[in-house]
Amino acid sequence: MRGIPPEVSLPGAAEDIVRMQGAHGRAGLTGADRARLAGWHESAAAGGGAEQEIVRLLTRPFSRREQIPEYYRYTSLHVYDWFLAPYADEPVAAGISGLRATLADLAAREGARADLVSGAAPYLPERLARLRELIEQVDAVAIAPEGPVRGAGGMGRVDHDDVLSWRLSVLTRCTAFPQSDDDNEHLFLRAVHSCELAFYLARWTACRAITAIAADDPTAAAFRIGQVAEFAQLLNGIFHVLKTLSPQQFMNFREATGAASAVQSLNFHLMELALFGYDPRKSEVFCGIRHLRMLNDPPYRDHWPLRDAVIASGKPELRTAFDAVERSMLTWRGRHYGFGRLYLPRQLKGSGGTEGAGYLKRFVNKDSCLPGTPGPVDEAMFKFALQ
Repeated sequence: MRGIPPEVSLPGAAEDIVRMQGAHGRAGLTGADRARLAGWHESAAAGGGAEQEIVRLLTRPFSRREQIPEYYRYTSLHVYDWFLAPYADEPVAAGISGLRATLADLAAREGARADLVSGAAPYLPERLARLRELIEQVDAVAIAPEGPVRGAGGMGRVDHDDVLSWRLSVLTRCTAFPQSDDDNEHLFLRAVHSCELAFYLARWTACRAITAIAADDPTAAAFRIGQVAEFAQLLNGIFHVLKTLSPQQFMNFREATGAASAVQSLNFHLMELALFGYDPRKSEVFCGIRHLRMLNDPPYRDHWPLRDAVIASGKPELRTAFDAVERSMLTWRGRHYGFGRLYLPRQLKGSGGTEGAGYLKRFVNKDSCLPGTPGPVDEAMFKFALQ
């Protein structure tokens, strides 16, 4: 598939580490395996070379020194942070490139499955068709207003840029580690990765739109709000692909994912803050999860959200543009709730200890969010967030 970076050989012990984690899923690692991986991480932490960097990326989930929530051990989002770091000032093109590579890697894995060839998995052709549609949707995202520049082309062609090709290959290879050996978990894990990128890009562009409104630049604000709408639509597209996973297929690997819950996602909560403002109903949730407690305090609690900035602008065209964002996000929240209701038995709690679908239902409506305080957007709101 176009856009897949050629698989590169990783340096030193990295290939052994990939094989160890990928053989039977991370849940199949023995205590001795985990101790060995933790030892590799501690040894690599002292080095500054390329090999040590890759080993650190591959082994951070096994660190015995860092307090890493299960969600972040499971998702390896630190690798996405590493990929985006050089492009922090303007991350949209890089984020789209990473998202496309993530989806292309998933499509390649699904297309190579033996049960596709044998016909034993009749759902796979539809899954692949939906993946192709989603990748086309990614390719259509506006990166810059001039032209406009769209999709991963904003970063240049992978086959013409050795550094980008290398970084994308490291990104996909260092994040492809489900907990179980169930092939369908790859879809779930890559859907989480894709959502995290969309959460971040929606937040970043929303904050740029707020900045443009404050500077009385409605043209720039309208373009950024349009980007937010596209990322909201991508979230719906990701769920459309995820729905090719049946409830039974989901339950086959859910136990292996343990306490890794998306309720722990900083990028998700920060996106909602950026768009709609602080939701007092989430206070108890934030208090109960150590790395989310800061969201109850300034600057997050006081953030001036895009919805209120648009209202304050008095520009009908910005209100119309934001209405498209609200519609797409409402659809996505409804689908997320529907997923929890259908895929989680009523007596089963969400993996983060919440009441599962009931928790999601509480936050479908966003009328309780606070308007925040008009002012400059805090720098923290522009950063890819993880713990």
